[in-house]
Order: sequence, then C-alpha cells, then structure tokens
Amino acid sequence: MIWLFRWMFGYVRFSFTGGFAENFLTECFSDGIELRDISISDEGFIAYCNLKTYKKLHRYAFRHGGKVRIIKKSGLPFILLPLKNRIGFFIGMLAFVVIISFLSCFVWNVEVVGNDRISETSILSYLENHNLKSGVMWSSVERDSLCWDMMSEFEDISWVHINKIGTTARVEINETRLADKDGDEDKLRGINVFRKELEVVAYREQKNVTVKEIKTYKRLHFFSADIPLYLKKETGEFSQQSEKYLTIKNTVLPIGITEYEERFLSSTSKTMTDDELLALAKRKLSYQETEEFDGFEIINKTESHKIDEDKCVITSSYIVKRK
Repeated sequence: MIWLFRWMFGYVRFSFTGGFAENFLTECFSDGIELRDISISDEGFIAYCNLKTYKKLHRYAFRHGGKVRIIKKSGLPFILLPLKNRIGFFIGMLAFVVIISFLSCFVWNVEVVGNDRISETSILSYLENHNLKSGVMWSSVERDSLCWDMMSEFEDISWVHINKIGTTARVEINETRLADKDGDEDKLRGINVFRKELEVVAYREQKNVTVKEIKTYKRLHFFSADIPLYLKKETGEFSQQSEKYLTIKNTVLPIGITEYEERFLSSTSKTMTDDELLALAKRKLSYQETEEFDGFEIINKTESHKIDEDKCVITSSYIVKRK
C-alpha cells in the first residue's frame, strides 16, 4: 500500500555529486527530509525521494557545494504529464471519479454473518421490508434504529450491528444462548441432591474427514471498487475469509485485501463391530458425564444399552449430589 501511494504522488531517483555528501545528508535528516535506498557512487551517492521532497533538495545541495540531478522519474504524475493539454481526458477522469463516488453512496450487497438458529432468508426478508436491500442509498438506512427493531422482533438475537464496508452492508448477529437443561437448572436453584438421566447415541458408520487441499484467493478493495486477484475461484467444502484494511492514525481507509481460504476435504468410512460401537458409546457417555456433573458427585448410576443395525443407544440414570 505504501508503494501504491508513492506511485500515485510520484517519486524520483536522483544523484548528488560535487560536494560534501555527509553534511548534505545530515542536514536533510535533521530537517525531516525523507531519502530512501541510499547507495554510494564514485562521485557522491544515489537515492530515492518523492517529487515534492526533490524540489527542496536544490538549496540544500547548493549550501554544501554540490548539485542534485534526476536519473529516473516514476509515478502517476509523470505518466499524466504528456496529457496536460488534453482537457477531455481529465474531464473524463473527473467524471469517472464522480460516478464511482456516486455509486458508492448505494448499498449493492447485504451480507449476514453470525446467525446459526435464525435462517438467513428470514433475516434478509425482514431487512428488505425495512428498506435495507440492494440499490437503496446509505443515507436512507437508519442503521441504529433498525438494529433495535431486529432485537425486538427476533427473540434469538441478543445483539446485532450493521457495518458499512464499502458498498456492502454486513449484518453481524450474536444469538442468545440456549437455556440450561435439567441438571444446570437444579444447580441454579441450589438443590444439593437430584436425579438426572443421560442418553447418548453412537452410529455404526463412522466417517473420518481429512483436508485434501487448501487454496487461497485474494480480492483488492479500493474505495468502491472490488478487484479479484485471481482468474477463477473454486468453492471448497469448508470456507474461511479474513479482511485487512489500511489504517492511518487509527482511521480505517476503504482500501484493503480480503483473503478467502477454501479447504477441500476427503472422507473415509468405517463400519464398526458391536464391541467397537459399544466402546465408542461409553466413551461419549463418559465425556458427557464429565461435562454435566462437574462439581457434583455421582451417588448411584444405572446403565442400559441397545444395539441395532445402525446405532448403539446408551441410557444411564444417576443420583448426584453437590461436592
């Protein structure tokens, strides 16, 4: 990103010759003049600086008996210099910027994240009925008011926020936690001894999933433009994305990279024998006991199991007390 800004504002490669190079550099650095990639030459040194900085260097060089000379010019200003008399070109560029800026005032995509129990279709339908959909202007969307209305309308939503990311409205949802079940309710009521029944199911057909291949794709966000940095994108069985935006003095700029990680999985199946199936079911029951009865002591336990063609079901009854 830093290279992109330097290219946009222009930079030069220059040489300093015929004077006291050390004194020249010392004064430049003491005055905050930024010089990059300094290399010693036979008659002085060669360095890079931006176009605005170079205009100041002549008086510094004169004071120290030398002179500066441009070796190479790079950047957008030097590309546009031959076009300075072509008014139509600059009018077209200005019109392009105005059109892009105007289009960025609209919502072009609505994205919902964080929902598990609530369907994305019902959320998008609710948002569309409340004026948040593709094609509406950002200024007409009352985001704070809409967030409060959604929390009132959907009982499973504990928190919601609508973020503006370029031309995308990202609706981030945090769902409420499910109510605790029998054992935890008894703990909350302060009951020291209570009965509890657990049931676990283990299936005879077991699948082992492994990652076969991981592919990474990137997209460049530059203001309202969304530029793919790939020719073709394949969707894997498991997808993950992360975003990084340019930040200057704690201000997030609409320039960044979105990285998509697509994982392609392969699975193998195994049919378990009755003994293996029963052992698996007992391990699952042991894990559930540890989770359910943390902080409690099991006084009595009665266990039974049933094995059929495709699964094993273990039912276990307990009497537990608080430790």
